[in-house]
Amino acid sequence: MKHILIIALSVMFFAACHEKPKGPTDTLTSGEIQLAAADNFQNLINAAVRAFHAHYPQAFVFPLFVPETEAIQLLIDDSVRIAITTRDLTDAERQKLTKNRVVRKYLFAFEGIAIVGNKASTDTLLTVAQLKKILLGEITDWKQINPKSNAGTIQVLFDNQKASVLNYLTDSLLQGNKNVSPNLYAAKGIDDLRERIAAMPNAIAIVGLNQLGNETTNVYKEFMAKTRFVWIAKDETAKPALPYAGDLHKDNYPLWRPIYILLSELRNGLPKGFGYFLTDEVGQKIVLKAGLMPISDPQNILIQITE
Repeated sequence: MKHILIIALSVMFFAACHEKPKGPTDTLTSGEIQLAAADNFQNLINAAVRAFHAHYPQAFVFPLFVPETEAIQLLIDDSVRIAITTRDLTDAERQKLTKNRVVRKYLFAFEGIAIVGNKASTDTLLTVAQLKKILLGEITDWKQINPKSNAGTIQVLFDNQKASVLNYLTDSLLQGNKNVSPNLYAAKGIDDLRERIAAMPNAIAIVGLNQLGNETTNVYKEFMAKTRFVWIAKDETAKPALPYAGDLHKDNYPLWRPIYILLSELRNGLPKGFGYFLTDEVGQKIVLKAGLMPISDPQNILIQITE
């Protein structure tokens, strides 16, 4: 009986010593986490994740690319502790957070919104006012922009049905007006979008620059081999510009949006470590290489990585 008691106590002690710790065990530079990101930021986030892992081999960040509303919902549900989006939580979304949970927003980049047209199109310049009328259905034919054009009905394409770019345009350019043109269509991803624009002289696509990749990538080369940028001017007297970081920095290009890190925890774990990496020197160089504009005056808005 004595031997049985000793064995039982030994098993209990061994089990206690090997009991899984409660709560997250990741640190600023080690562990595993899942990150939710708006699906049009795959190029940027994948590049950042590779660089982060190269600097911190014990850190594993697994991106989940979903429509932006789903990325935010995953954060609300506490399924992830970090998300990459173009907006903050609304008041209604914050009310859904469980008690004692806080979501903080940190700016880390600006993205130009590209207007892309058919390679053969001669209509390669639009003003902001014209683009707004196209989206609202007040301009429906290319002759209304260029009387000499024979392109016909203007069709506007987005990369998918839940494109966050359309939400951006509705909120900023259209001031919330959702009575948009019936000539707006959704493609089935960026490759389908490219092929449709290449085959449709009357169409334009509106897409975040990050989705096209930078000038050295195959994605960019394949896209631009079949399409061309449409220049955008603030008004009829302004200098036309393209959605690159330089024109954003000079305030020449009017269509751009911020990109945020949303963090739902305060501890010094891997979400905060990756967030700091994005806002620090290396992360900002990745932003610039992607063709996006870094934050103009990077600050240590997240805790300094010292491990």
